[in-house]
Amino acid sequence: MPVAYAASEKRAELVRAATELLYRQGLQHTTLAEVAEAAQVPLGNVYYYFKTKEALAEAVIASHEQSLRLQFAAWAEAHGDPRKRLRRLVLAPLDMADGIVEYGCPHGSLCQELAKLVPGAPLAKAASRLLGTYVDWAAEQFRALECGPRESRALAGDLVAAIQGTMLLAHAMRSKDLLGHQLRRIERSIEDSLVRRSPRRHA
Repeated sequence: MPVAYAASEKRAELVRAATELLYRQGLQHTTLAEVAEAAQVPLGNVYYYFKTKEALAEAVIASHEQSLRLQFAAWAEAHGDPRKRLRRLVLAPLDMADGIVEYGCPHGSLCQELAKLVPGAPLAKAASRLLGTYVDWAAEQFRALECGPRESRALAGDLVAAIQGTMLLAHAMRSKDLLGHQLRRIERSIEDSLVRRSPRRHA
């Protein structure tokens, strides 16, 4: 039975429901009717906020980006040392290990699906922006550790690729143990690479 929401709450509930469905089913297999049912909102009302499924998917991506920025801000407030912030990034998937093993990374799996759309499509661009948020933030942490700009960007790209690859492998192998083992290895590799670094190199 539909639930009475204020307008802003209704839109937020639709995005929340779509976020969960896109994670579990993917965009291709999710319909606006399913989103409406999960959000307990009449289907006709969905079209008031989102004319197409693609528009709703863009709202989901924007929600993911906002959540990421809030998470990054919380880590920055909790940890003055950029190394500790980077460790939180690496180990964050362990907080949702069951979901990752079952469905993959909620961001990476969505981006992978959307990247298969027509090149240059708005959703494909939005997908690249989402993973780019990770790279940008990680690069900021390496810069705070006095790595040069290009080096920071390269290190950040390597780190995000390693984390995403680990989640993909853990999902494919359906192994929580693999997820934990590989993430711990990445965590150690960060410290090792920073210890071995020569004094600041301007790139």
